[in-house]
Amino acid sequence: MKNKTLVLGASTNPNKYSNIAIKRLVDKGLEVVGLGIRKGTILGVKIDVEKVDYKNIDTVTLYLNPKRQEEYYKYIMRIKS
Repeated sequence: MKNKTLVLGASTNPNKYSNIAIKRLVDKGLEVVGLGIRKGTILGVKIDVEKVDYKNIDTVTLYLNPKRQEEYYKYIMRIKS
């Protein structure tokens, strides 16, 4: 079973680091899911706006300021494989 990377703070803005990260991960052939504040798609990766119970998450990357991260702490622990 292939593991996934969750990009938390995903953005369709090509100048944001989360966008660049998604593009690089996809280019490497890795499976990626995104969670952000606005819906969108980056190279076929759908950005969800609701906290989805993703399965087989291997890596979580955070692109949120420290204050915004706090609301996701329990969520991140809940989705661990």
